[in-house]
Amino acid sequence: MANKIKVTFWLRRTKVNKNGLVPLMLRLSFQSKKVDKATGYYIDPGQWNLTKQSLKGNKDQTRQINEWINESLVKISDLYREELKKGNSIHLHSIINQLFAKPFEEPSLLKMIEEYNEQLRVRVNKDFAYSTYEKYVFTYDKVKAFIRGSLKKQDILIRDVTTKFIIDFDHYLRVHDNNQHNTAVKYCINLKRILNVAVLKGVLEKSPFNIHKTVYKDTVQIYLDEREVTAIENVKLVRLPHLLARDLFLFQCSTGLAYTDMVKLSIEDISTDVMGRKWIIKPRQKSGIISTIPLLPKAIELINKHNQNDKKQSCLFPSYSIQKYNQYIAEIGALAGIHKKLSSHVGRRTFGNIALARGLSLNVISKILGHSNTLITQRIYAITTQKIITNEIEKW
Repeated sequence: MANKIKVTFWLRRTKVNKNGLVPLMLRLSFQSKKVDKATGYYIDPGQWNLTKQSLKGNKDQTRQINEWINESLVKISDLYREELKKGNSIHLHSIINQLFAKPFEEPSLLKMIEEYNEQLRVRVNKDFAYSTYEKYVFTYDKVKAFIRGSLKKQDILIRDVTTKFIIDFDHYLRVHDNNQHNTAVKYCINLKRILNVAVLKGVLEKSPFNIHKTVYKDTVQIYLDEREVTAIENVKLVRLPHLLARDLFLFQCSTGLAYTDMVKLSIEDISTDVMGRKWIIKPRQKSGIISTIPLLPKAIELINKHNQNDKKQSCLFPSYSIQKYNQYIAEIGALAGIHKKLSSHVGRRTFGNIALARGLSLNVISKILGHSNTLITQRIYAITTQKIITNEIEKW
């Protein structure tokens, strides 16, 4: 008997709850070792049959507990024989853990996206911007709507995310949601990143995106020239939201700061060199890459305008949500007679293109904008304008 595992169920009578019930315990014994484990069941001591190792009676809960006891005896016996067959030493804790292990739940796509998004959420304002988290929330909503609307399912297993699923999802975005090419690609790329994490975790063998290309198309980048910036600056405005939004936009045009970085700008981000020139030296929230920005007279003027009182301000500028800001900027553009769709990105691009037109090199503009390399600057901001072409031709 010393070489056989012994299973005993017993009552911990010293632990009585307010209903007079006591914990049902499981004990495994092998040779000179033993391990006790609470089963999670509480029972009436008067119902316990010590000899038969079961409960008396025929109530539903009694039958449920007795069935669990019988199933556990069979499973423990199987686990014990399996260890012997493999030639392993008998480890009681391992058998206990396997007995009480929760059934394996195969991962599903929506649950995987939820877990990924939650990991992003807790890192917001640490190494991720809220807007980054938000775009993955939107991706979750899109995938969920596709699964439930087109596939007529509540969720699908990760292993069922095939290349066909990706193609159908892309089609759904373009046809059902009327998304443009780059918008559809954006959602697909977000999903691709989540599935890459699933591969890294061993949940998915390989990504279905391996044989499905998701490539952005080059689009016309909107920016203002100096004449249009002057029109924004001089247009008569009466609403306070418009007045503040214009100042913020002009500051973007003078510094190239992204809106997220601008509204979090503090006095600690400004330094003065030995020549008395002021600089913004600040890591971009999006990438962590340092932007090194010389403060031009217009930018200094706007900082002073919004920091005239003696009250300590954590940020140099008051601000709106990005949605409100873009709305106000679009309205200001219309009032100024500018027939372009203005947004916070337009302010940032405007700085890059004016700087290029004035002769700054791509390398310098890249450092100011906080790009990781000049290829990004060239692709997004360095649009060759008529003025640049004219200046080059005049050199002939």
